[in-house]
Parts: sequence; C-alpha cells; structure tokens
Amino acid sequence: MFYLYIKMVTTYLLTAFMGYFLGAFPTGYIVGRLWKGVDIREYGSGRTGGANVLRTVGLFPAAITALGDVGKGVVAVLVARALWHNEAAVVVAALAALVGHNWSLFLGWHGGAGVTTTFGGLLILEPVTALVVALLGLLVAAISRYASLGSLAFAFLIPLALLGQRLFFRGSWEHLAYGILAGGIIIFAHRPNIGRLLKGTERRIGEPGRRSR
Repeated sequence: MFYLYIKMVTTYLLTAFMGYFLGAFPTGYIVGRLWKGVDIREYGSGRTGGANVLRTVGLFPAAITALGDVGKGVVAVLVARALWHNEAAVVVAALAALVGHNWSLFLGWHGGAGVTTTFGGLLILEPVTALVVALLGLLVAAISRYASLGSLAFAFLIPLALLGQRLFFRGSWEHLAYGILAGGIIIFAHRPNIGRLLKGTERRIGEPGRRSR
C-alpha cells in the first residue's frame, strides 16, 4: 500500500513538473524579441499572450504566439496521456501548463492570462466543447470589442459546459475539475482587466498598446 501511495505521488509530481515547464516556455516574449527587438512585458498589459503581442508587434507575430501557447496545452495533455494512461494525471499536466504559462519561471513569475493554453488542453480533453466555448468567447469579444471580456466569457463558460456534459451525458469528473480550476485561474489572472472594465478604462480591440507602468 505504501509503495502504491509513493508511486501515485511520484506520478503526479512528475506530471506537474513536466506540464509546468512546458507551459513556462515564454513564447510571446521570444516572439517579441525576435520579431521587433522588444520586451513585450514593457508594453500594453505587460502580459506575454497573443492579445498583447497583437497590439504591440502585429498580427502575424500574434498568430505565432497564439499557436505556440495553444501547443503548450496540447503537448502537455498528449505527453501525460501517453505516459500515464490516467485521466487525473492528464488534468494535472494541463493545469500545470496553465500555471507555467501564467507564472513562468523564465520570466520572473510573469506570463500571460492563460486563455490559449487552457484552450489547448481542453482541445484534447473535450474537442467539441473547446471549439464551441472558444467561438462563443470570440463572439463576445467581437461584439463588445473587449478581448478581456471574451476571455472572461470563455472562462465562465468552460465549467458550465463541462458541468452540463457531466449531468446529461455522463461526462468526466476529471474534465469538470479541469474546467472549474482553469476557469478560476483565468478569472484570477484577469483581475486588473475586470477593474478597468468596471472603470471604463479597458483598451478595446484595435487600440494601440501603451507602455505598461
């Protein structure tokens, strides 16, 4: 029994470390440096995600950043699933990748807001849900012209969609836990945006990035 306990703990720790270091890869920072020679953290929101890269560096670099950040979630889930064949460990890897993306060791515990990396993990766990929720989030962003509002809609909708799957289609408890925790992390990361939305000072899509203070 003790051996099995140690094995389980070791599995989850190794999975968490693997997911974290995949997520911590600073895609947006590297793209900003290579494309325009800038530290993306000094502009706009100060984050390294695709939205800030779009405002500061341009559309194509933002697309590269978004693909890289999605890929971190995808790879974390695929590697964990191939190694362990344990859905709880897979969810640990996906969450660890999200934490690594938002609080990267390589960027002094800074990073993005986690939307694209969460989408990457969810795309493998629940592909239909991922695409539907992402489209709804994009619709909210397009109508409101606030990228952050679309991100918050995405964060709120993930657990609701996965709860519906669990209640009506016998969906996975592990995936529901991922939705709840990932959505909470995204909302937590958007605290400054929520404050600016309430004050009416949040930047709209298309407005240029201003240097962060």
